[in-house]
Formats: sequence, C-alpha cells, structure tokens
Amino acid sequence: MVESEYDICIIGGGINGAGIARDASGRGLKVLLVEQGDFAGCTSSASSKMIHGGLRYLEFYDFGLVRKSLAEREVLMSIAPQIVWPLEFCIPHQNSIRPAWMVRVGLFIYDYLWSRKKLPRSSGINLSRHKFGIGLKPQITKGFSYADCWVDDARLVILNCLSAKENGATILNYTRCIGLKRSKSQEWSITLKDVKSEKEFKKEFKTRAKIVINATGPYAHEFLKNTNQLKNDTPALRLVQGTHIVVPKLYDGDHAYLLQLKDHRVVFVFPYGEYSMCGTTETDFLGDPIEASATSTEKSYLCQALNTHFERQTTPQDIVWSFSGVRPLFEDNETDVRKISRDYRLYQDRTGDALLLSLFGGKITTYRTLAEEVMEILRQDFPDIGNNWTGSKPLPCCPVEITKNSAPSEDDLKYFIEKEWAREEEDILYRRTKWGVHLPKEQLKETKILLNSLLEERDKS
Repeated sequence: MVESEYDICIIGGGINGAGIARDASGRGLKVLLVEQGDFAGCTSSASSKMIHGGLRYLEFYDFGLVRKSLAEREVLMSIAPQIVWPLEFCIPHQNSIRPAWMVRVGLFIYDYLWSRKKLPRSSGINLSRHKFGIGLKPQITKGFSYADCWVDDARLVILNCLSAKENGATILNYTRCIGLKRSKSQEWSITLKDVKSEKEFKKEFKTRAKIVINATGPYAHEFLKNTNQLKNDTPALRLVQGTHIVVPKLYDGDHAYLLQLKDHRVVFVFPYGEYSMCGTTETDFLGDPIEASATSTEKSYLCQALNTHFERQTTPQDIVWSFSGVRPLFEDNETDVRKISRDYRLYQDRTGDALLLSLFGGKITTYRTLAEEVMEILRQDFPDIGNNWTGSKPLPCCPVEITKNSAPSEDDLKYFIEKEWAREEEDILYRRTKWGVHLPKEQLKETKILLNSLLEERDKS
C-alpha cells in the first residue's frame, strides 16, 4: 500500500534506483521506489554481467573511475558472494592491434591501482601449452590472464529491492509516475499509475515526497520533459546500444576471454551454462530503449569477432538468443563512443526548495558508491541520516535454487510472484532466473503453462 507521504520518492527501478532505496531506507528514511516496468527490466539486465574495474578505461586515462571500480569490486564480492564470483580472463594477443608491452603495462597498473584480497594478479601465458589456448586458433600462441568478477545483474537489482523492503521501503513495479508538481508546502505532489491494474478506479493514485530522485536511466531526459522539469542547464545524455549474443559453446572451462579487435574495440566472451555469451557492441541509439534489439550488423560483427579467434566458426544462424540494452552515457561531445566516460553525474534542481535529483551515466559496479554520494547530498535535507553502511552488510539470499537446470516447482514460482514482485512470465524466466535460456524445451514449456496459470490467479486476487 502506498502511504500519503514519504521522505524520498525514487523513480526508476534499475540498479541505481534500487541501490539508493536500500541505502536510504537503511538510514531511517521513509522511501518509495517505483518502476514503470519490471525491476531491472531495461538497461540493468542487459549488461555484460561483470563487476570490474574497467581495464579498457585505462587506455583513455580514466584512472579515477578504474580505482573506484576496483575498490567496489572487492566490496561486492564480500556482500554478495551468492551472485558475484571471481572470473579469470584470457587476452589472446595479436601484435598488429596493440604491442605486448602496452598490454603488460596496462595489466600491471590494473593489478596495483587497488589492493586485492581474493583475485590473482595478471600474468603472461603460452597459449600453445595452456588450457586457455584450447578452442582458440592454433596461430594464437601468446596471451595474458587477469581476473575480474561475474555478476547476475538482474538479481543484484532484486536483492537490493528486497533489502530496501526489509528496511521498511515501499517497493512498486509496473507503476508509472505520470505527474510531478512542486506544492506550496515545499514538497512534491506525485501522481502514479498502476499500469497492470484492470480495475479503472485503482489505476491512478497520489502521494507526496520531500525529495524526488530521477533514476530512470536512459529515460532520464524524457521523464524530466514529460513532467515539465527539464531545464536549460540539464546535462545531456548520449544513448548507446550494446548487444550480446548467446551461441553454442565455443570452449570448455569456466574462464572468459577479452578479444582485441582491429577497430581497437574489445569484445568479451563468457561461459553461459551450455552456451557461450559474446558482447558487446556500441552504437548510438535513437528510439524507445525498451524496444532495443540486435541488428543484423551487430550480429555479424560479433560473429566475426569470434571467428577471428576461435576454431569453431559461428554464423548469425547459430545464435540461440540475443539481448540488447541502452546505456545512458553522460554526453561530453566525444566523437568516439569508446572514449566517453562510464562514470556518473548527479544533477540537483532545488527550484522552490523541493529537491529533484537526477542521475546521469554510471555503471553497475559503482552503483553503491553512487548511492552513498546521493546520501551526502540528502544530508543537507536530513542531517541525522547517519553514516555509510551498505558496504559491510551482506545482501539477502534467495531460498530458491535459481541455477538448477530442472523444472522449478510450483512453490518456487509462487515465491517469485509473492515475494519478488514478478507479474509477467519473463520477469521470472529471464530476470529472477535464467530458466528461459537454460531449461530443456519440454521442461520450459511445462514451466510456462504452470507459471501463466499462477500469474492469472495472482491478477484475479
């Protein structure tokens, strides 16, 4: 149930919105989090699924972001070991792209920009004698290894939402903010709409909040425009589409690859159950981010990247699944997309003393530090909110075995519907879990039948 008034209302249920909701509610603030679709339904579930320092950012001298990200990598391994785990990477080396000394220097800096307790340091490897060379083309004999982390990105969002709920926050998905107005009492009047309700009289409702946080990701500008809050000095966004493909397994093992390409971009290849996942692309995007999808050009580009390095050749027809997300990058008028910083910016609008705080840019790895910076801004309005705490308290665990490759039980499905806000088939099959990709076809068909009957029961109640 939505209450009549909150300290803060967060619009946007991706990783940044969920992280802020967790941090703020844990400091005693009365928090409302609303998301127009499902949590992690857009950009936050379409990432490369890494918690990483950003090795490639060193090439553009973004040492501050890399250092901050490396520090967060250690924190997230500590507070969420159930969904963040170490992953060793191999960089097959080709002198025609970058000289070996340059890669070695970059890895040395990456090793020592921040202390590491759980991950091995980088090293050079002879791929003709190393297990990482199995599956690669035989002429690729030299490489490097280093370590970062893999994350279940969508579950990271959900666990932050669950933690916020434990702290007393009100958490709503499929709820759109359709009206936002500063009132005379120096607070916000907010009109919300339940986009799933079939009962007309329940669709729209109002609440109030002292502060509104715009955490809508690629929709940040559109949200400000639609609510008449866009200012002349509002920072610009550059929307960039990133596509990943899932293909039949290219190699055995739990390691990943960082492939260097002739256009000086890099592409990652990850183990993905019985498959391999490859990405990402970077192309400017126009349109509705929720409709982003892989283009034939992107599919061919990624297949070519794989075929340059692996013995097993891949065609677009081999692609089992693809997904695309739109990254909202802070526009700095850089012509080369690779060079645009992946760091975030916080924009304050205190017109009329009611703060509207908008988030621009950012990456999954640094969501928690972003939330802490937001709390420091809010300290002006709530002086007694206390100190940072999210880096020392573990995120909650899920009672359902989400990685199993057998059909889930009715109780498993009910858990996600009743406890984790699932309201659509894909909420469970592709975000709360990856059963939609990994279950055998017959088991997936049976699961969908059972799931849809449970969702229908839920909608009738």
